[in-house]
Amino acid sequence: MAVSTNQATSNQTVLDREQDVATLNAVNMVQLHNVTKAYVNQLALSDINLEVKKGEFLFVTGASGSGKSTLLKMLYGEELPTQGEVTVDECNVPRMRGDALSLLRRRIGIVFQDYKLIQQRTVAENVTVVLEAQGYTRKEIQRRLEPTLKLVGLRDKANCFPGQLSGGEQQRVGIARAIVSTPPLILADEPTGNLDPDNSWQIIQIFRKLNAFGATVIITTHDEQLVRRCNHRVVQVCNGKLLTKNI
Repeated sequence: MAVSTNQATSNQTVLDREQDVATLNAVNMVQLHNVTKAYVNQLALSDINLEVKKGEFLFVTGASGSGKSTLLKMLYGEELPTQGEVTVDECNVPRMRGDALSLLRRRIGIVFQDYKLIQQRTVAENVTVVLEAQGYTRKEIQRRLEPTLKLVGLRDKANCFPGQLSGGEQQRVGIARAIVSTPPLILADEPTGNLDPDNSWQIIQIFRKLNAFGATVIITTHDEQLVRRCNHRVVQVCNGKLLTKNI
């Protein structure tokens, strides 16, 4: 049976779209190649190789002090590798300085275990301080603020100060601050380390939702019970090496 020109064109369009999706999925958001990190009296990481695709959700597990935080810090240039290559969103991180590194960090949302909130500022002010520093207009800041607070369940806490919030709520403020500029990469360093199991699960659910929206998410944790509840790739830092982990 002959295929019409229109149908053939339509089929080719579908194939092209599928190829575009396959190409996108093949692109790495993060790549570490033969990375070693040594301090004066300690070898933190040795010959690390890791690829994280765009849109992937990855857990990095390991005991406290194993080097998980060091790995994350190398992704946003807080730490430099002693040897090897660190690439984030096609940028060679160790070679970046000044404005170039600042621009890269604007595309990375960072969530800390200890929240790092400004105690004298409200929830809304803590979230929008990032946008203000990046030069967003007041109108754009307000446009982004409400949906971000709604996403983390804090819309009714906008005018509260950190001291008036629970630990779980403070961590959600930290997440809101990290994501309000819609970065394509989110790094979270032990984001549930100070929380009870219920609050920990709520925090992970927020990250999973962000991942469903298209963000690449990398979370360090030593809570293997929490990791078991999720169906995401897991790697483990052990004795300075990076191992594939089956949970």
